[in-house]
Amino acid sequence: MSQKSRDGDKKSITQRIKSACNTTTLIIAAVVIVLLLAVVDMLGLADLSPLSGALLLLAAMIVAVIILGQFTFGLSERMVKFIKRLIVVTTILEIFVFNFNSFHLIFGDYKEQVLDLSRATVTNFDTKTMSNLSDGVTSLEFLSLDMPVGTLTVDASSDKNATVEIDIDFTDDTYSARYRTGEANITPIYGNERSRTVPCNFSGDVHKLKLSFKAEGGEKVTVKSIAVNKPIDFSFSPVRFFLIIFLSVTVYMLAFSGRLKKSFSENERTVKGIAYVFTAALIVIALVLTNAGRYKDQSHSIIKDLTMTSGNQLTQELVDAFEDGHTYLNIEPSEKLMALENPYDRSQRDEAQIGPHPWDHLLYDGKIYSYYGIAPVVTLFLPYHLLTGHYFPSSWAVWLFGCIGIYFLTKLYLAFAGKFFKDIRSSLVLMGLFMMQIISGVWFNFHIANFYEIAQTSGFACVTAGAYFMIKSNVIGDGKVSRLNAALSSVFLSLAVLCRPTLAVYCVAALIFIAAGVLKLRRDKKQEDTFVKTYLPYLLCALLPFVLIGSVQMLYNYVRFGSVFDFGIQYSLTVNDFTKAEYHTHFVIIGLFNYLFAIPRSSSTFPFLNFYSVEQFNSQGYYFVAVASAVGIIWRALPTLAYAKGMRAYALSDRKNRGLYTAMLIAVCIIAPFIIMFSIWESGYSPRYGLDFNWQMLLGALIISFIIYRRCKENTKKHLNSLMIISLIISLILCFAQTYNFVIDSLPLELKAQALSFGRLFEFLR
Repeated sequence: MSQKSRDGDKKSITQRIKSACNTTTLIIAAVVIVLLLAVVDMLGLADLSPLSGALLLLAAMIVAVIILGQFTFGLSERMVKFIKRLIVVTTILEIFVFNFNSFHLIFGDYKEQVLDLSRATVTNFDTKTMSNLSDGVTSLEFLSLDMPVGTLTVDASSDKNATVEIDIDFTDDTYSARYRTGEANITPIYGNERSRTVPCNFSGDVHKLKLSFKAEGGEKVTVKSIAVNKPIDFSFSPVRFFLIIFLSVTVYMLAFSGRLKKSFSENERTVKGIAYVFTAALIVIALVLTNAGRYKDQSHSIIKDLTMTSGNQLTQELVDAFEDGHTYLNIEPSEKLMALENPYDRSQRDEAQIGPHPWDHLLYDGKIYSYYGIAPVVTLFLPYHLLTGHYFPSSWAVWLFGCIGIYFLTKLYLAFAGKFFKDIRSSLVLMGLFMMQIISGVWFNFHIANFYEIAQTSGFACVTAGAYFMIKSNVIGDGKVSRLNAALSSVFLSLAVLCRPTLAVYCVAALIFIAAGVLKLRRDKKQEDTFVKTYLPYLLCALLPFVLIGSVQMLYNYVRFGSVFDFGIQYSLTVNDFTKAEYHTHFVIIGLFNYLFAIPRSSSTFPFLNFYSVEQFNSQGYYFVAVASAVGIIWRALPTLAYAKGMRAYALSDRKNRGLYTAMLIAVCIIAPFIIMFSIWESGYSPRYGLDFNWQMLLGALIISFIIYRRCKENTKKHLNSLMIISLIISLILCFAQTYNFVIDSLPLELKAQALSFGRLFEFLR
């Protein structure tokens, strides 16, 4: 070994020793800080709760940055620097932003005091049980407080709701003659101690203080204590901290990862690995949402679920009817219902007080029928009952169908990208998949699993599976035409119609793909091939399932209503009389606007966006709104704006097949979704209807985007990748917020409290 090499080794060893010494010194310093603050807190030498918490977190940050610097775990130097800075920034956010109110009492002479409830002036309040006497407003009034109030802590709970809504009226030195009203409030969350305290920005002494509690429908509100000037403890949230770290690192990887800069073809294994891990995570999220809905039954279990002796319209009523050999349900309409002049008129049913009746069932010729599709019945519910004697649970059916749809949507997307867009940057391919899954609309179905959600998710599963097998049949792109995959595609698309009749539009669109297969066979035909040998087997595989399964639906319609084209929706016992409902273009516009263009509105509470509105454009008529949670797809999926560049993409695409492929894109991604949106005007608005067309519209936009992308300059490609990252972030925020607002009110008390507590982690001003 040369002298130069020895000197280099000595230098390297010296640097390592110095680094180790520096590391040891900093770690010791951090540990000493922690121990000293712990001793101060234990002995009660000083009230350092906000300061001690901040210093503890700073000490932890120092340790984390040091460890990351010493052990890079194979990360690039650039990534290590980014994570170090990210830890510092996130720590600063924890201390100075998310714990903003912990420092609220530092500047001011605030004396902590628990108020004597027995000395309060009360309205509609029982001082013995410390609860309200009846529904309405209950108030506690303190008339001679005469002290500065920096915080107010109310330990109150409801026996029915996850929160207690409390209005705070006050007089202070700036407004002493009468109460200031509507300026302050507090909302304690069940089981969340931090939510019981609210910072107060009053001026001078507070002289009078009035707390008004709202109770509804037999709700009992109990107050345990009220205190003023209680310090707001410093609170470090590992969930919040690591969520910020995880999302930031993900964004960084999508923007700068060397591996994800490679094309899909160079990086296919990695892309597929990430895609399937992401899909598995979505299935787990679906499971969580499903269990959130089942949580209302505290005694639920898998065994109990799988041995159910009752069910709903699809899981039991149709099963029993088919086993008894008829299509009408084993439900007899009441004499009161049949005696009505028009039983389809809800106002007449309510006026006559006919009592419980089969809601959203069909009444025709004295019999009760089901409007909802029979595919999930004949493929799952009926076989399960025949084999076990029990009814398959609705909640698990929705989860199963939803997860099948999620899985096949990933399979479809990867197969399509692998066939046509292998040269596209890996990060773009992945972000397209992430966004498509996020905006699909399946997330509105898991927490409440009724026959409506069974129809939606089973249709979603069948359409995605049918589309996947259509791509795998190779009727477009390279590869030999596969008759088996063509047949499977037709089977699943046909079953989709037996789930939801509106999905028949995709069967019609599929005929273009089947025709493309014929053209491909013709192009690849060998001299000795004949019609019987080449075309007939393919056409039988591709079309026969449509004929056979479609015939089942038509026969089912005929047996019930005497017409093969009558699905029976007009006979529904529902919110409106569909037998006399008239078409109004105004209602179509309402649906189109809310599904496509509805603008999200900001809110001061988590998730900081309010979707509790559906724009009805002063319709001057009855338009049904199932759940008021609307935001347009162009906001949830900004790449849909790429349709404006459709002609440019057409000009840049391969001339050989661009006419055929353009027809397919227009049929599947534009015409079919618009027909569905148009057709559901009578059913009104619900965000879960988007499951029938959201991902299809985004897929078409991504195709246009990718075609344009491959012709851009390298610098422009970087900017487009950045725009896609921004679009994905916006999509995640909007879709999470919409789903959160959609789900939150239907959760049982404890789960709603947990969801609200999660939101409170980010409401730093509260």
